[in-house]
Amino acid sequence: MSEKFAAQPATTANETASIASLDRSAGARILARSFYKELRSSGYTAKQLLALSTELIELITLDLQNERKGAA
Repeated sequence: MSEKFAAQPATTANETASIASLDRSAGARILARSFYKELRSSGYTAKQLLALSTELIELITLDLQNERKGAA
């Protein structure tokens, strides 16, 4: 067996969740940058992208408000 695999400590559930969260955060950044570059290369202006971003934030805000109402 290789030392690389034998020397690794066990991963706890919290560590696994933390790693998954970091992976999702990194994935979200990569996706946002790719989305931005693709839209810019397709001719969208900065002003149009700002309008799109504003709409996304509004939709997310509504989702969060609905979650709070459901949890109350």
